[in-house]
Amino acid sequence: MRINIVNLDKDNWILTKFARKLHYNLNRAGHTVFISKKAKKNVDINHYIIFLFQKENKESYFLNTINTTMLTHVNDNFRYNKIRKISKFMNAGIAMSKDHANFIKSKALGLKKIFYILPPNDNDLKLKKINLGFFSNLYSDGRKNQKFFIESVKKISPELIKLSIIGKGWKELVSELKTVGYEINYQRFFFRTRYISILKDIDYLIYLGNDEGSMSFLDALQLGIKTIMIPQGFQKDLEKFITFKIDKNLKNFPLILKKITDEKKKFLDIRRKLTWEHYTQEHIKIWKTLT
Repeated sequence: MRINIVNLDKDNWILTKFARKLHYNLNRAGHTVFISKKAKKNVDINHYIIFLFQKENKESYFLNTINTTMLTHVNDNFRYNKIRKISKFMNAGIAMSKDHANFIKSKALGLKKIFYILPPNDNDLKLKKINLGFFSNLYSDGRKNQKFFIESVKKISPELIKLSIIGKGWKELVSELKTVGYEINYQRFFFRTRYISILKDIDYLIYLGNDEGSMSFLDALQLGIKTIMIPQGFQKDLEKFITFKIDKNLKNFPLILKKITDEKKKFLDIRRKLTWEHYTQEHIKIWKTLT
């Protein structure tokens, strides 16, 4: 298709960004694209960004093309009247949400069709991973259940979690996890200042031992940090402060990890959908429907 993006942004700011991103991604999709301040006759689509500054006379439009306009912040009589006056020249309006599209429809402003496309993100921010802390030395008898911990962690995507570990005996296990892509802050020795700094940064303190309790649990209580551990020893006396209680056989621990990471996964899924590429493809679908 030949598409002309009529950029009417007077501030050269957010709306111009929409115009430029559409231009870039439409080009990548193989279409012939222009950005201008006026409508063009020899194109398939004239798409206006934004309705607010469109002219209200017939001479400003080419009715042999498909004409669509970006709709946002349609929230007062001035804007209602603007849409009423230009609607006769428009094939459709494209809102930024289903909610707002339905609101505009309820106002009966004369637009033939109203679609919506959710606004995209710039995909320039990394997902904030869940930081799991495990602060304990390890022993040959396996009393801290570290191997079970490692196997449970491996079931979770490295995109969703990172680990903060302090204690002796973790070197090989840490290397094993790093090899398969997990981000880990590992410190072998406990230095109070550094330990507290790392503790403050975690989202959940985990302790899988069944040997009366972890002293780091008491530090977590001071900071109000969420915890995942077995109610036993002094942890049993203070179990109302345990966020997720692990069974003594640890069978529910993987389910707890899945629960908290599934919540984070929703954000990973939506950021993959709300891209400029997707935003552009949705416009193409609408324009093809109209043509």
